[in-house]
Amino acid sequence: MSHKLDWKEISNTIRDCTNLASCPVAIRLVETRKDLLKYPTTTVMPISRRNAVCQLVAIARYYRNMGTVYTTREHMACAFGAACLGLIKTPERISSGKIHLGVVKDEKAARRLEENVVLIGDGDKRYDAIVCAPLDLTPLDPQVIVSYVTPAQALRLIIASVYHSGEAIEVSTTGQGSLCTSIAKVMLQGKPVLDIPCIGDRAFGHVEEQEMIFAFPAEFAGQLIEGLKETERPAAHPFKPFLHWPVMMPRGELETSEKDLEL
Repeated sequence: MSHKLDWKEISNTIRDCTNLASCPVAIRLVETRKDLLKYPTTTVMPISRRNAVCQLVAIARYYRNMGTVYTTREHMACAFGAACLGLIKTPERISSGKIHLGVVKDEKAARRLEENVVLIGDGDKRYDAIVCAPLDLTPLDPQVIVSYVTPAQALRLIIASVYHSGEAIEVSTTGQGSLCTSIAKVMLQGKPVLDIPCIGDRAFGHVEEQEMIFAFPAEFAGQLIEGLKETERPAAHPFKPFLHWPVMMPRGELETSEKDLEL
């Protein structure tokens, strides 16, 4: 994505058009951690404790002015998330599906479930670190942008996303590693993704009951902003109920009569 894009303006436009409760989050996977040394810790704060991607995104969402953080692969506690994002080569317990045996009937179902999960680490380890930042404050151009949205806000973003090409956003979800698989899908497929946050996202990322994940590639930002602006009139959020119809009272005695109105 071109460095000329104004991420603060993009973030503000998304929030203005969708009324997001928290800021969109910029995500960047870094191949070599040396690339992070040029950023002072006052700009990008390292997280050196054991952590998970959903926790890092939560820090970016809720601690704006100190929410630009990164962690390296050795501090990644969540093996599933690390494999999704290519921070580790996918372990056999994940690639075989055995990791899912607690939530599916048998090994056959576990293998089938894993076949539907997108992992960058299926090839090999590709990245050393991940950076998460509030989109309007990000010092690095993101690869993926993640927002947590209500179903109505998701609809607003879907309408904006299909404006340019008419291509539908297809939803495929397993309930497993939702945030990390969404990021992986966006990076590998280059399309917006809608998903339902997983249990880990709710436990470690403090995601609320009504929130969904909407993620899109950074290079899609221009189309999304165009779609938001061009559809603002017919699809402004919050959506308004249609109220141009006559009121009918449920019982006749509640209805104003001609006598009441002195007609």
